[in-house]
Amino acid sequence: MSKLAKPIFYSHLNNISWIKIYAREYGVQYSEMAVLCLSPKATYHIPSPSVNQVIIPEENNTAFYIDSNSWKKLIESLNNKYTLHLKKLGEYEKGFEKDGNNYLILAKKIAKLNLNKKSNKELLNLYLDYQDKLFTYSVYAWTSFILNNFVAERATSILDKYLKERAMEDKKQEVIDSLFQPIKQAAVMKLQHEVEKNRNNLSKKKFQKLYQQYKWLSCLDLHNESWTEEQFAEAIDAFKIQPSKDIKPFAKYADKLQISQDDFQYLQIAQRFVYIKDARDDFRRQGVYYVLPFFAEIAKRMGIGTKDITYVKSAEVIDFLKRNVPISHKNISERKKAFIMYLDSKQNIVCVQGNNIHDTLKQLNLLKKDEGVNKIKGMVASRGKVNGIVVIVHGIKDLQKVKDGFILVAITTHPDYTIAMRKAAAIITDEGGITSHAAIVSREYGIPCIVGTENATKVLKDGDRVEVDAIKGLVKIIQ
Repeated sequence: MSKLAKPIFYSHLNNISWIKIYAREYGVQYSEMAVLCLSPKATYHIPSPSVNQVIIPEENNTAFYIDSNSWKKLIESLNNKYTLHLKKLGEYEKGFEKDGNNYLILAKKIAKLNLNKKSNKELLNLYLDYQDKLFTYSVYAWTSFILNNFVAERATSILDKYLKERAMEDKKQEVIDSLFQPIKQAAVMKLQHEVEKNRNNLSKKKFQKLYQQYKWLSCLDLHNESWTEEQFAEAIDAFKIQPSKDIKPFAKYADKLQISQDDFQYLQIAQRFVYIKDARDDFRRQGVYYVLPFFAEIAKRMGIGTKDITYVKSAEVIDFLKRNVPISHKNISERKKAFIMYLDSKQNIVCVQGNNIHDTLKQLNLLKKDEGVNKIKGMVASRGKVNGIVVIVHGIKDLQKVKDGFILVAITTHPDYTIAMRKAAAIITDEGGITSHAAIVSREYGIPCIVGTENATKVLKDGDRVEVDAIKGLVKIIQ
């Protein structure tokens, strides 16, 4: 890597065992934040951070990879600090709410400013403040994602033990539904219940009120726009089809299962994380919605498109606002296609694009190989068995391909996907666990769902006919 800055992990690269944590439609700006949030810059929050991490391109997405050993240490350190008992979780929740609200308050404040009257220096100060608040909150967003998956898996194992001991394995779906029903409602659940409550009497006034309250739900990143009224109307139609299940309180099942006090406390931690996991997106997506005009103003001054700003590094924004250093239009164009991101020896963000991508992936031992794997197995999130035609959803633009009765196969799902998910006969995802968005929505509507397959979007292709066995957690190509 003579022409490029060497990664901080370059000297021990041969000892790194990369694992993929997620793939998302994130641009450069938020990908940069994701790398920083698990680095030593977040030591105040994460006892065992990692520099052995890299973001690489995948089809229509960017994928986050990290060394497996440092990942295990990172998770263990977070678990010891925050989820060993309810008191520690309470402290975590307070910090989560505090930093999330501080970020959102600043985003709303920026939205009210007359930005075109501000000097570049004033915009720079706002940008630095915004990045600081976003980073502080994003560390919580990242750790809640990590801890939720860890806690949910352990909670499921605890339940399995009791269900087997009490010969209640046939009740597993009911118990899972009950345990992972959030104790508080995040935005998407509040919207769903408002629509269901007004199913037959959603007046224009009520529709407008809901639209103004929730149109930001589609703002995943700076290149995403808020819902139009037409898109919002289509989205909430998915909630009108079928009412939510009537789910019993988990305490009733706990009594029947005779769960010990220690195990019950841990299951309570898992239940509380269901809300935290959803609420983290509430803060971030609202924040993105409110600062879209701010980043549009910066983009205008840079002489680039409004959505192009998501492909500009933070350091490049600062250099422009501070010293009027122009941004390379070529870099932006290449980053839209693909980019790689990592930390150099000084823990500065490096972004690789264009012709350097292939060689960089090769030298980082991350060049993809076709391993010929055709077995698809994952975790059952919602029980059922169905046959159908596959449609692969790599991102938002693919949602229009999903027709009634299709098998929706995705890396993961978001609130934006709800319309398509409601049409699906079954849902399969590469990522996620028992409390993922796909899992919760599928259980809500009784759709068979298998999550955490790791390879479904790679093995399957549009038009495949498959059997989804969401009892054994298997997907079989039958045509």
